[in-house]
Amino acid sequence: MKDKLVVVATIVAHEGKEDVVREALLTLVPIAQGEPGFVQYDLHQSNERPGEFLFYEIWEDEKSLDVHNSTPSMKAFGEKYGQFFKSVKLDKYRRVS
Repeated sequence: MKDKLVVVATIVAHEGKEDVVREALLTLVPIAQGEPGFVQYDLHQSNERPGEFLFYEIWEDEKSLDVHNSTPSMKAFGEKYGQFFKSVKLDKYRRVS
């Protein structure tokens, strides 16, 4: 597992759109699970900030993440739900222990 790509994606919903964003993000989980290079894809919601969501993802490599981000379903998702996002931040990590 040490050579895998770890991704932390933080999505913040516009105020009042928390439920819409949560339900929309949940639809991505089964899609990601069927993609090549998938290892782990977990969605979390902040206890203190209900409009903040976090994906903890593990992919085989950078190429797998690129494929995931460029699929027609991800593009369609962004077009349909992007308006409900205040911000999206993507951070990449490598495991060191």
